[in-house]
Amino acid sequence: MGATPPLFINQLAHVILRNVLDGCEDVFMLRAAELFFRPQRLSVHDGSLLAADEEKVSGASPEPVSPLVAMLGLPDAGEIDVLNEANADAYWGRSDLFDMALDLTAGRRGLDALGKVIEKWIAHLLSAEVDIEPLIEASNVNLAWYVGLDAEASRIGDALWRDVELDEAARQQIVGLYRLFFRNPEVVLDKAKGEPIYLILAMTPERTLRMKPQNLVVGLPITHLEAVS
Repeated sequence: MGATPPLFINQLAHVILRNVLDGCEDVFMLRAAELFFRPQRLSVHDGSLLAADEEKVSGASPEPVSPLVAMLGLPDAGEIDVLNEANADAYWGRSDLFDMALDLTAGRRGLDALGKVIEKWIAHLLSAEVDIEPLIEASNVNLAWYVGLDAEASRIGDALWRDVELDEAARQQIVGLYRLFFRNPEVVLDKAKGEPIYLILAMTPERTLRMKPQNLVVGLPITHLEAVS
């Protein structure tokens, strides 16, 4: 998919997810699904890692009025709130505005919701049932098989696979780490059977996150994918 325009992939992912998540009432999953097709700008605030829609926070007004936009050091693009239990109902009327940030701090609901969206994405596109567990720590991880969910994550995964020690800057780029299990081991390629499968999510040094959901289509060790290729 290297020659496919990113805008087309984003639009296609958006259409697919509207079908995949039809009837979903979990607004955290719906907001997490936006990461598949909307680049995000990330920032740490009070110990939380927050993701705001990159296009939304790249406005032109010189006077920031939203506390979150001001904290990100970006021009005002309208009010942006962090999605939480108290304001979750407001998401339904604001979903097309892309003006609610998502907390991607390890151990919190945002990364868990993204993992659930990935489960549904894989089931829909690959006809494979999986369970995905978000990890809080990345210690003692054997990357025998991994999928980078974006270009930076793939680069980091390649380095770890070659036993290259990551510097602190690269470690700080890691946003999320997941462990994936196939419910039916028979669909897994022989060379990956019995091995943990990891998914890595990372941001650029400029704190931008651009997911590549197509990597989940071509990167998993599934037998019928090998038959197609």
